[in-house]
Amino acid sequence: MKKLFTFLTLCLGWQVALCQMRFATPLKSTTKQAIVLIERNNLNIQGYEGTEIRIEIDEPITTPKQADGLKRVAIKGLEDNSKLGLNVTQDDTTLVIREVCNCYNGTYTLYLPNKLNLMVYENFPQHGQRWLVKDMLGNFEASTEFGHISMYNLNGNIKAYSRHGAVNAYLSTARNIYLSSLYGKVCLEIPESIKAELKIRNSEWNDVFTDFQLPMYENNKNVLTASLNGGGSNTIELRSDHGNIYLRKKK
Repeated sequence: MKKLFTFLTLCLGWQVALCQMRFATPLKSTTKQAIVLIERNNLNIQGYEGTEIRIEIDEPITTPKQADGLKRVAIKGLEDNSKLGLNVTQDDTTLVIREVCNCYNGTYTLYLPNKLNLMVYENFPQHGQRWLVKDMLGNFEASTEFGHISMYNLNGNIKAYSRHGAVNAYLSTARNIYLSSLYGKVCLEIPESIKAELKIRNSEWNDVFTDFQLPMYENNKNVLTASLNGGGSNTIELRSDHGNIYLRKKK
Protein backbone atom coordinates (compact mmCIF):
# COMPACT_ATOMS: atom_id res chain seq x y z
CA MET A 1 0.00 0.00 0.00
CA LYS A 2 2.85 2.38 0.83
CA LYS A 3 4.45 1.73 -2.58
CA LEU A 4 1.11 2.34 -4.30
CA PHE A 5 0.69 5.63 -2.44
CA THR A 6 4.20 6.70 -3.46
CA PHE A 7 3.49 5.82 -7.10
CA LEU A 8 0.21 7.78 -7.10
CA THR A 9 1.95 10.75 -5.51
CA LEU A 10 4.61 10.71 -8.21
CA CYS A 11 1.95 10.51 -10.93
CA LEU A 12 0.04 13.41 -9.42
CA GLY A 13 3.23 15.46 -9.23
CA TRP A 14 3.98 14.64 -12.87
CA GLN A 15 0.46 15.73 -13.88
CA VAL A 16 0.83 19.04 -12.05
CA ALA A 17 4.18 19.66 -13.73
CA LEU A 18 2.61 18.80 -17.07
CA CYS A 19 -0.17 21.32 -16.49
CA GLN A 20 2.41 23.98 -15.73
CA MET A 21 4.01 23.35 -19.12
CA ARG A 22 0.95 24.26 -21.21
CA PHE A 23 -1.36 27.25 -21.63
CA ALA A 24 -4.36 27.65 -23.90
CA THR A 25 -6.98 30.34 -24.48
CA PRO A 26 -9.48 31.08 -27.28
CA LEU A 27 -8.57 33.61 -29.94
CA LYS A 28 -11.11 36.40 -30.35
CA SER A 29 -12.91 36.18 -33.65
CA THR A 30 -11.99 39.81 -34.42
CA THR A 31 -8.24 39.39 -33.82
CA LYS A 32 -6.23 40.06 -36.98
CA GLN A 33 -2.61 40.17 -35.81
CA ALA A 34 -0.26 38.78 -33.17
CA ILE A 35 2.75 40.52 -31.64
CA VAL A 36 5.36 38.48 -29.75
CA LEU A 37 7.88 40.39 -27.62
CA ILE A 38 10.68 38.08 -26.52
CA GLU A 39 13.94 38.68 -24.67
CA ARG A 40 16.11 35.65 -24.08
CA ASN A 41 14.28 32.51 -25.14
CA ASN A 42 14.27 30.32 -28.20
CA LEU A 43 10.95 30.46 -29.98
CA ASN A 44 9.08 28.01 -32.21
CA ILE A 45 5.88 29.32 -33.80
CA GLN A 46 3.64 26.83 -35.61
CA GLY A 47 0.63 28.01 -37.59
CA TYR A 48 -2.42 25.73 -37.66
CA GLU A 49 -6.06 25.81 -38.70
CA GLY A 50 -7.73 26.53 -35.39
CA THR A 51 -9.13 29.19 -33.08
CA GLU A 52 -7.03 28.70 -29.96
CA ILE A 53 -3.74 30.14 -28.72
CA ARG A 54 -1.58 27.36 -27.32
CA ILE A 55 1.78 27.77 -25.60
CA GLU A 56 4.14 25.07 -24.38
CA ILE A 57 7.57 24.98 -22.76
CA ASP A 58 10.00 22.10 -22.87
CA GLU A 59 10.46 21.87 -19.10
CA PRO A 60 8.66 23.30 -16.06
CA ILE A 61 9.69 26.63 -14.57
CA THR A 62 11.30 26.10 -11.18
CA THR A 63 11.90 28.69 -8.48
CA PRO A 64 14.83 28.79 -6.04
CA LYS A 65 14.38 26.81 -2.81
CA GLN A 66 14.81 30.03 -0.85
CA ALA A 67 11.66 31.37 -2.55
CA ASP A 68 9.40 28.81 -0.82
CA GLY A 69 6.34 30.61 0.48
CA LEU A 70 7.14 33.76 -1.47
CA LYS A 71 5.56 35.27 -4.57
CA ARG A 72 7.51 36.50 -7.58
CA VAL A 73 7.27 40.27 -8.11
CA ALA A 74 6.62 41.21 -11.73
CA ILE A 75 9.17 44.01 -12.13
CA LYS A 76 7.91 44.78 -15.64
CA GLY A 77 4.43 45.49 -14.32
CA LEU A 78 2.80 42.59 -16.19
CA GLU A 79 0.96 39.62 -14.77
CA ASP A 80 2.21 36.13 -15.59
CA ASN A 81 -1.30 35.06 -16.57
CA SER A 82 -0.04 32.01 -18.48
CA LYS A 83 1.98 30.59 -15.54
CA LEU A 84 4.77 30.12 -18.09
CA GLY A 85 6.55 33.43 -17.59
CA LEU A 86 4.44 35.13 -20.27
CA ASN A 87 1.67 37.71 -20.32
CA VAL A 88 -1.03 37.04 -22.93
CA THR A 89 -3.53 39.80 -23.72
CA GLN A 90 -6.05 40.51 -26.48
CA ASP A 91 -7.95 43.59 -27.51
CA ASP A 92 -10.46 43.70 -30.34
CA THR A 93 -7.86 43.25 -33.10
CA THR A 94 -4.46 42.38 -31.59
CA LEU A 95 -2.99 39.53 -29.58
CA VAL A 96 0.15 40.41 -27.60
CA ILE A 97 2.43 37.80 -26.00
CA ARG A 98 5.38 39.07 -23.96
CA GLU A 99 7.85 37.86 -21.39
CA VAL A 100 7.29 39.16 -17.87
CA CYS A 101 10.40 37.82 -16.16
CA ASN A 102 13.75 36.20 -16.81
CA CYS A 103 12.59 33.09 -15.00
CA TYR A 104 12.87 30.70 -17.92
CA ASN A 105 15.70 30.08 -20.34
CA GLY A 106 14.38 27.39 -22.67
CA THR A 107 12.19 27.16 -25.77
CA TYR A 108 8.66 28.48 -26.05
CA THR A 109 6.45 26.73 -28.60
CA LEU A 110 3.47 28.77 -29.76
CA TYR A 111 0.61 27.29 -31.79
CA LEU A 112 -1.21 30.18 -33.45
CA PRO A 113 -4.15 30.30 -35.88
CA ASN A 114 -2.41 30.56 -39.24
CA LYS A 115 -4.60 33.38 -40.58
CA LEU A 116 -2.95 35.95 -38.28
CA ASN A 117 -0.45 38.56 -39.37
CA LEU A 118 2.56 38.00 -37.10
CA MET A 119 5.28 40.28 -35.72
CA VAL A 120 8.17 39.11 -33.50
CA TYR A 121 10.53 41.54 -31.78
CA GLU A 122 13.08 41.64 -28.98
CA ASN A 123 12.23 43.61 -25.87
CA PHE A 124 15.89 43.75 -24.95
CA PRO A 125 18.86 42.49 -26.98
CA GLN A 126 20.34 39.25 -25.73
CA HIS A 127 22.37 36.79 -27.78
CA GLY A 128 22.03 33.61 -29.75
CA GLN A 129 18.33 32.84 -29.48
CA ARG A 130 16.70 31.01 -32.37
CA TRP A 131 13.28 31.84 -33.81
CA LEU A 132 11.52 29.28 -35.99
CA VAL A 133 8.24 30.17 -37.72
CA LYS A 134 6.21 27.71 -39.82
CA ASP A 135 2.97 27.48 -41.80
CA MET A 136 1.55 30.98 -41.35
CA LEU A 137 -0.75 32.46 -44.01
CA GLY A 138 -0.60 36.11 -42.95
CA ASN A 139 2.18 38.67 -43.25
CA PHE A 140 5.29 38.18 -41.10
CA GLU A 141 7.75 40.70 -39.67
CA ALA A 142 10.67 40.10 -37.31
CA SER A 143 13.65 42.01 -35.96
CA THR A 144 16.45 40.84 -33.66
CA GLU A 145 19.92 41.99 -32.65
CA PHE A 146 21.69 38.66 -32.06
CA GLY A 147 19.10 36.02 -32.90
CA HIS A 148 18.76 33.68 -35.86
CA ILE A 149 15.48 33.61 -37.82
CA SER A 150 14.27 30.61 -39.82
CA MET A 151 11.01 30.61 -41.80
CA TYR A 152 9.24 27.67 -43.46
CA ASN A 153 6.14 27.70 -45.64
CA LEU A 154 5.03 31.28 -45.00
CA ASN A 155 2.52 32.64 -47.51
CA GLY A 156 2.28 36.38 -46.80
CA ASN A 157 4.65 39.28 -47.20
CA ILE A 158 7.88 38.82 -45.23
CA LYS A 159 10.23 41.35 -43.65
CA ALA A 160 12.94 39.82 -41.45
CA TYR A 161 16.09 41.45 -40.07
CA SER A 162 18.91 40.35 -37.78
CA ARG A 163 21.92 42.45 -36.91
CA HIS A 164 24.29 39.61 -36.00
CA GLY A 165 22.39 36.41 -36.81
CA ALA A 166 21.43 34.40 -39.87
CA VAL A 167 18.15 34.91 -41.74
CA ASN A 168 16.82 31.83 -43.58
CA ALA A 169 13.57 31.37 -45.50
CA TYR A 170 12.35 28.19 -47.22
CA LEU A 171 9.19 29.01 -49.16
CA SER A 172 6.76 27.38 -51.58
CA THR A 173 5.39 30.70 -52.79
CA ALA A 174 6.54 34.29 -52.78
CA ARG A 175 4.97 37.68 -52.37
CA ASN A 176 7.04 40.64 -51.24
CA ILE A 177 10.13 39.40 -49.40
CA TYR A 178 12.82 41.38 -47.59
CA LEU A 179 15.57 39.42 -45.81
CA SER A 180 18.48 41.30 -44.27
CA SER A 181 21.38 40.75 -41.90
CA LEU A 182 24.19 43.15 -41.13
CA TYR A 183 26.80 40.57 -40.04
CA GLY A 184 25.14 37.21 -40.73
CA LYS A 185 24.28 35.14 -43.79
CA VAL A 186 21.02 35.37 -45.71
CA CYS A 187 19.50 32.31 -47.37
CA LEU A 188 16.34 32.07 -49.49
CA GLU A 189 14.92 28.93 -51.10
CA ILE A 190 12.00 29.41 -53.51
CA PRO A 191 10.43 27.49 -56.42
CA GLU A 192 12.20 27.82 -59.74
CA SER A 193 9.01 29.10 -61.43
CA ILE A 194 8.42 32.14 -59.21
CA LYS A 195 7.95 35.46 -60.99
CA ALA A 196 9.45 38.41 -59.13
CA GLU A 197 11.72 41.41 -59.34
CA LEU A 198 14.95 40.56 -57.55
CA LYS A 199 17.39 42.89 -55.81
CA ILE A 200 20.53 41.70 -54.00
CA ARG A 201 22.74 43.99 -51.94
CA ASN A 202 26.13 42.68 -50.85
CA SER A 203 29.57 44.04 -50.04
CA GLU A 204 32.83 43.42 -51.87
CA TRP A 205 34.04 41.28 -48.93
CA ASN A 206 31.41 38.57 -49.35
CA ASP A 207 29.79 36.47 -52.06
CA VAL A 208 26.45 35.70 -53.64
CA PHE A 209 25.65 32.08 -54.58
CA THR A 210 22.67 30.91 -56.66
CA ASP A 211 21.52 28.18 -59.01
CA PHE A 212 19.07 30.54 -60.76
CA GLN A 213 19.97 31.77 -64.20
CA LEU A 214 20.14 35.56 -64.12
CA PRO A 215 20.54 36.53 -67.79
CA MET A 216 19.42 40.12 -67.36
CA TYR A 217 20.95 42.00 -64.47
CA GLU A 218 22.51 45.27 -63.50
CA ASN A 219 25.35 45.41 -61.02
CA ASN A 220 25.76 48.92 -59.70
CA LYS A 221 27.57 49.71 -56.43
CA ASN A 222 27.21 46.14 -55.11
CA VAL A 223 23.52 46.01 -56.04
CA LEU A 224 22.39 43.29 -58.41
CA THR A 225 18.92 43.51 -59.97
CA ALA A 226 17.22 40.88 -62.11
CA SER A 227 13.81 39.69 -63.25
CA LEU A 228 13.01 36.11 -62.27
CA ASN A 229 10.96 34.40 -64.99
CA GLY A 230 10.13 37.70 -66.61
CA GLY A 231 9.50 39.53 -63.36
CA GLY A 232 6.16 40.40 -61.81
CA SER A 233 4.38 42.47 -59.19
CA ASN A 234 6.23 40.87 -56.28
CA THR A 235 9.66 42.01 -55.10
CA ILE A 236 12.41 39.98 -53.45
CA GLU A 237 15.24 41.85 -51.74
CA LEU A 238 18.17 40.11 -50.07
CA ARG A 239 20.80 42.06 -48.19
CA SER A 240 23.89 41.31 -46.11
CA ASP A 241 26.68 43.77 -45.45
CA HIS A 242 29.15 41.28 -43.96
CA GLY A 243 27.83 37.81 -44.81
CA ASN A 244 27.24 35.62 -47.83
CA ILE A 245 23.88 35.46 -49.63
CA TYR A 246 22.42 32.17 -50.90
CA LEU A 247 19.51 32.06 -53.36
CA ARG A 248 18.45 28.48 -54.07
CA LYS A 249 15.83 26.68 -56.15
CA LYS A 250 13.41 24.63 -54.08
CA LYS A 251 13.93 20.94 -54.82
